[in-house]
Amino acid sequence: MKLQRKLTILLSGFLTVTFCIAAVIISVRINDYNHRLTKNLSTQLIESKANEAGAWLAQRIRELHTISRTPTVVAMEEESLKKYITQLSNDMDSYYGNNYGTFSINRLNGLEYITENQTIDVSDRDYYKEILVSNAEYVISKPVISKTDQSLITVACYPIFNDSSEKIGFVAAAISLKKLTELTGNLSFYNGKSMILDSSGSIYTHMDADISGSFKQNIIEHIPDNSDMSITFQDMRENNKDYVVFYAPIPNSPSWFLCTVVQRTELYKDTAMLTNSLISIWFLLLFVAISISYFISKLATKRIRILSNAMLDVRNGRLETSITLNGDDELSNLADDFNGMVVEIKKLMNKVYQQQKEERQREMQVLQSQINPHFLYNTLDTLQWKALEYDAVELSELIVSLSSFFRVSLSKGKEFISLEKELKHVKNYLVIQQFRYRDILDYNINCDPNLYSYQLPKIIIQPLVENAIYHGIKPKLTRVLLQ
Repeated sequence: MKLQRKLTILLSGFLTVTFCIAAVIISVRINDYNHRLTKNLSTQLIESKANEAGAWLAQRIRELHTISRTPTVVAMEEESLKKYITQLSNDMDSYYGNNYGTFSINRLNGLEYITENQTIDVSDRDYYKEILVSNAEYVISKPVISKTDQSLITVACYPIFNDSSEKIGFVAAAISLKKLTELTGNLSFYNGKSMILDSSGSIYTHMDADISGSFKQNIIEHIPDNSDMSITFQDMRENNKDYVVFYAPIPNSPSWFLCTVVQRTELYKDTAMLTNSLISIWFLLLFVAISISYFISKLATKRIRILSNAMLDVRNGRLETSITLNGDDELSNLADDFNGMVVEIKKLMNKVYQQQKEERQREMQVLQSQINPHFLYNTLDTLQWKALEYDAVELSELIVSLSSFFRVSLSKGKEFISLEKELKHVKNYLVIQQFRYRDILDYNINCDPNLYSYQLPKIIIQPLVENAIYHGIKPKLTRVLLQ
């Protein structure tokens, strides 16, 4: 694996691990903080809505208190009382969520005056029985069916006292569950559903059709007792979905609770969005970090690659190579050392070449000093003529071949000769050898005339022919054709 890839992997791995650890820590802390913050804000919002419902209920109680102190009501004069109740209902029905017949007056005999022409018997109602014996400021009933329009209502009862502080009756106001449902329906809270319940399990608002009977029962079972009036919440599961149910006590009520059911995913949707944003940012930062790691490693290894390529050039024999790396670091110093090394190599090679050339020239000079060419050539020519005087033709040919052999060998000190002269040198050698081995040696020299002009080091072919004769032909002592 190349250094650049190693650096990229190491840096990317380090940054990835660092970002992962940081992302996990930040995510856990943000989730924990947002969960607590969301529940705190939700608690405050629900508490505010519960207080709003309690304030609305307190306003109704104050109205009943005022009505119970009205002289017309205290006097209990039947005709005036009926007209007063009729007018009161006409004026205030909408505040209680009824179409008509909100208020009534009871003389403690179980008969309530609803309008001038309507009287109902409530002696069988629990709130009637409770108001008779209760010393409480007011009584609010469980949900009942209205005897005027058959709708679901809860009845708020406020006692009426005469001048002697004797209880002589009570004012009753029908509060429609529709009105209480409107109060809870105004709570915009993470698409949740709100309702009013009491500790006994009575429901004072219309139930949402999406809430099953088992889920409703589960909600009722977790209603807090009256000993702790702070807001609580409970985690629940229904139809493979997780919910959070908030219980907020409603002031001025007989143990009513504002219960709000919110799906957990909706409640912590902002937290999930923040987490997803964090993950997206993490991926973006990781991509940027890996890209930076790649470019840093590429930048770091670029100068190394330049140095490596220069070394490869020198290895291939290109000693003109020279590199320049800007900076004052280890790599730039190494580049300077490399350039100096290449210069030294070139000097050494030139020195060795000159030494070898001078050594060969000295060897040649020694050889030439040992043999005086003119003396040798003149002597051989004299021998040739003497041989011809005595008709020694073969001896004359042998002397001519020997003379030509030496002429080519010396070649006036030249290092390179033509192929034609080299072959002539070989032929002269073979002529001389054939006089010695005439019974076993024949030869034939074949060469393309187009090659005669090529230059080559002198006496490069003759040693091969000599080896062939002494190591190939002579041991056999049989006639061989040498080509």
